[in-house]
Amino acid sequence: MFESIKQNLNGRPGQPIVLGVGQALAKRLNQEAWVTRGAFIVLGVFFTFATLAAYILLGLFMPETEERTKGVFRGLVIQAREWIDQLAGFGKDIFNGTTQRNGSSG
Repeated sequence: MFESIKQNLNGRPGQPIVLGVGQALAKRLNQEAWVTRGAFIVLGVFFTFATLAAYILLGLFMPETEERTKGVFRGLVIQAREWIDQLAGFGKDIFNGTTQRNGSSG
């Protein structure tokens, strides 16, 4: 069982699982990636917000992960804009339909 967990936390060679912070830290600390990834998971269970904030900040400030992290956030901003546009269009359709019904019935 331990070997299976270790393999899952190691991921594919050279492939980051999320932002690549665990792998980058492992290289800096001369550890295997599963050790740092496991530490992030355990810390995340008990200190969710602090661990997430630390992970994101490390992702932004470590040269090895900086570009990937910025790319993820660019993608999130684009996705958020699309959702906002869809909601705005949905709201516009609702209000236009309501005003037409009110105008035609009176």
